[in-house]
Amino acid sequence: MKRTAIDNLAQLKSLLSNLDSREYTAKNDVLSGSSIGEHIRHILEFYVLLISGAKEGVICYDKRERNVSLETDLAVSISLLNTLIDEVSCIDDTAFIVVKADYSRVGQAEKEIASSVSRELAYCIEHSIHHQALIKAVLIMRGLIHLIQEDFGLAYSTIRYRNESCAQ
Repeated sequence: MKRTAIDNLAQLKSLLSNLDSREYTAKNDVLSGSSIGEHIRHILEFYVLLISGAKEGVICYDKRERNVSLETDLAVSISLLNTLIDEVSCIDDTAFIVVKADYSRVGQAEKEIASSVSRELAYCIEHSIHHQALIKAVLIMRGLIHLIQEDFGLAYSTIRYRNESCAQ
């Protein structure tokens, strides 16, 4: 799972290395008025919380910092991606963890869910792929599809299915 998470983070780093600041911060209707940078920040903050939660034994994705510099400054995001890649490679993915979450609209129903670091890595990967698919739609619309790998924003099961279909 760690290798897959690292690959996912490397895909994001590759995109950011090829994107200019204007494209990174431009608001887009396809993203409900948000920017690619805002989606990247959102993805990265989930990984940050997983890393810190793995060390503490408790994680709460609701407690994101919402660091504006991650959505406006490519260099800050690339630096964090480098840090996350290093930290994911060292994480103990066999450890158990408690996930605190509140799925109510009023914010008064926090639950504790037993999980593992490996399961939460899977969650962060799937969450990232979901946002990558949205980012990919914007890149297609803007004629920037050449900035990403062909499988950017695709679930690994979809990639395998397409590879198997082509092999037949």
